Amino acid sequence: MSKDKSRKEAVSRPAALRIIPLGGVEEVGKNCTVFEFQGDSIVVDLGLDFPDPDFPGARYLLPDISYLKNNKQKIRALILTHGHLDHIGAISYLIRDLGNPPIFGSKLTLALVEDRLREKNLDKEVSLKEVDSNSVLYFGKFKINFFRVNHNIPDSLGLAISTPFGTIIHTGDFKFDENPVDQLPAEKDKLKGYARNGVFLLFSDSTNADVPGKAISEKTVGQMIDSIFSKIKGRIIFTSFSTLISRTYQVIESCQKYQRKIVVFGLSSKKIIKIASELGYLKTPPGLFIKPEEIKNFRDQELLFLVSGSQGTEGSAMSRIAKKEFHGLKIKPGDTVVFSSSAIPGNEIAIYGMMNNLIDQGAEIIYEPILGLGIHSSGHAPAEDLKEIINITKPQFFVPIHGGHYLQAYHIKLAEEVGLRRENIFMLYNGSILEIDKDRRARVLPQRVVKTALIVEGETVRPFSGEIFKERKKLAEDGICVVRFEEKVKNFVRIKFYGLQIEKNTIKEIEKRVIKLIIKYKSRRDREEMVEMSLGDFVFSKIGKRPRIVVI
Repeated sequence: MSKDKSRKEAVSRPAALRIIPLGGVEEVGKNCTVFEFQGDSIVVDLGLDFPDPDFPGARYLLPDISYLKNNKQKIRALILTHGHLDHIGAISYLIRDLGNPPIFGSKLTLALVEDRLREKNLDKEVSLKEVDSNSVLYFGKFKINFFRVNHNIPDSLGLAISTPFGTIIHTGDFKFDENPVDQLPAEKDKLKGYARNGVFLLFSDSTNADVPGKAISEKTVGQMIDSIFSKIKGRIIFTSFSTLISRTYQVIESCQKYQRKIVVFGLSSKKIIKIASELGYLKTPPGLFIKPEEIKNFRDQELLFLVSGSQGTEGSAMSRIAKKEFHGLKIKPGDTVVFSSSAIPGNEIAIYGMMNNLIDQGAEIIYEPILGLGIHSSGHAPAEDLKEIINITKPQFFVPIHGGHYLQAYHIKLAEEVGLRRENIFMLYNGSILEIDKDRRARVLPQRVVKTALIVEGETVRPFSGEIFKERKKLAEDGICVVRFEEKVKNFVRIKFYGLQIEKNTIKEIEKRVIKLIIKYKSRRDREEMVEMSLGDFVFSKIGKRPRIVVI
C-alpha cells in the first residue's frame, strides 16, 4: 500500500467520540453531559442540586466544569432538554466560564433561563436560540434532532444526536403519558424511526427505575384533584412543585368549576405562573387570581391558596406558614392542606415536620404518598415505561443516567430483562469518559475529569471542600468558647460560650482554670497556646463537649 493511500485512509477514519457526564450520574441533580468529537463539543444541560443538611451554609451544588473551562474553545452549543433547575439552574453561575456559548432550548425553557440570567444582569451577554421538536441543528459532525417527551413541565425534549458512529438517543427527563393535559403525547413514532436506522447508544432517565408499572396520566390526577375539591367546604391550601404547570392548569379549571378565587404565595410559583401565562401555557381568566389584601372579601369556601414549598424547603412559603412565620396566611381549623407531590429523597423529615405543625394548628392534611389518592404523578418513567423505550429504540449500547447507583443498577436490571447484554451496558460516574473508537467499540477510560463539585454560598461559587463542612458541623454540634483576658488588668478573664448553655458555676470554674494558666505562663503567645491546648480537655470534663476555643 502506498504512503499516500495510507495517509488518505487515516484521515477519512473518524477519531474517537467521547461522552463525559460532568453531573447527573451517581445522583439526581446537576445534570450536565459533554459530547465531543474532532474538536467540536456540545453540552447537554447545565443544572444544579440542592444540598442536604450535611452541607450547612450551602445554597446550591453545581457540576465541576473544570474540564469544559480548559476546553471552552471547542464548545459549539449548550442544548437544554427542559426547564427544571437540575437541568438549567447552573447556567447563570457558570455560563461566562464556558465562554458564553449559544444556548438552545424550547420556548418555555429559554424563558425560564432568561429570567435567571436577568437576575444576574447576564441576559444581554448570552444568545438564546429557540428550538422545538421539529428543529435540526448541525455542529461539526454532530446533527441534533429533537423529539417531544412528556414530563411534569411543558416543552420537554429528548435529543437524537447523529454522529459518524450512529445515533445517540438522550431521553432527558421523561415518561409516557398517552392522555396528557396539553394533548401532546411523546413522539414514539420518531423514536421508532430512529430505531429503523439503528440506535447506537441510549441514555435514559433512571429516577423511577425502582417504581413498578406505568406512569399515571396527568389527566387522571386532575380528575382526582377535582373530586377532592368538590368535597372540601373550607379553605384549600394547595402545594405542589412550582414548575408543574399542568397541575396548576387543572387547579385553575377546578377553581373555576367550584367558584374559588386563587391567591398565590411563593416567589417561584408567582414567577412560573407569570411566565407560563405570557407564553400561553396557562390561561388565567380575569378575576380568578386575587391579591392577598382581597382575601377578606370572600368566604372560606371561595378561597384556594396556591403555595410553593411542598418539599419543606427552609424559607419557602409553605415552610413559613407551617411555622406561623408567614404574615399573609394563618392556618385555622377547617383548612385543608393538599400536598400534590411526592417527597424528593432526603426531604422526608422536613415534610413530615411541616405537616405536624400544620395539624397542630387545626388543618386537615391530604398527602399523596400516605393516602394514595392519585393526586400526584411523577414526571419520570417507571419500570414499564423504561422497558418500553428500550424495546422501541433497540440500542446497541445503553447508559442509565439521572439517578444514584442504586437506581442505575435497577435500571440495568430492567435493560437486561428486555434483552440487552451486560457487556453493552455502562454504569458511569461523574467525570467518566465513555469513548467510542473508530471500530465502534465502546469502553470507559480509566481516568476521570471530575474531582469535586462546585458550591454556591450566597452568590459566591467555589470548589467544594469536605473539610470546611466537617468544621461547620463540629461548630454546630460543639459550639465556640471565647476566652478574653487583659494583660494589664490582673486576673481579668471573661468566658463567653456560643451555641451552648453553660451554668454560671461551670463558667467560674473555667475562668479560675484560665487564671492559673495566665499566672504560670508569662508571654502572651505561651498563654494563648496553653489556654487553647489545656482548656479543651477541662471543658470536656465539665460539659461533655469540645467547643472550639478562641483566645482574644
